[in-house]
Amino acid sequence: MAAGKKNAARLGAHLVFADESGFLLAPLVARTWAPQGCTPLQRHRQGRRDKISVISGISVSPQRQRLGLYYLLFFENIGQEEVCLFLRELLRHLRGSVIALLDNSSTHYGEPLRQLLRRHPRLHIEHFPAYAPELNPDEGVWSLAKRELG
Repeated sequence: MAAGKKNAARLGAHLVFADESGFLLAPLVARTWAPQGCTPLQRHRQGRRDKISVISGISVSPQRQRLGLYYLLFFENIGQEEVCLFLRELLRHLRGSVIALLDNSSTHYGEPLRQLLRRHPRLHIEHFPAYAPELNPDEGVWSLAKRELG
């Protein structure tokens, strides 16, 4: 463990479990109730593929007494710059050290993130093992949101 991470662990740090998802703005197909013989209809424009991309993080305070949910919405795909923007916003809201736990997406690596880590020594990034979404509680945020929107 690097010296900065040892200090963050010793002093207590906010843990942030982060993940991204996308929501198509076209209506979702879902089961619903209707009187027998009256199929419900939902009209929408064909061919539009508009979507909203979202990045969120569930934070756990150093003493594990508070949980928080932070998110940002984007009308384009989420890339390295958007991940950096989200992490900077987290630093604005959370005092002290922050350990962000991210999956192994290519948007979670690269020069913009290395620059962000150099500029903000209280930020630390760790990555989940490959193909282990069950370890990230933020996956449940997207599962619940998509199920409820359906």
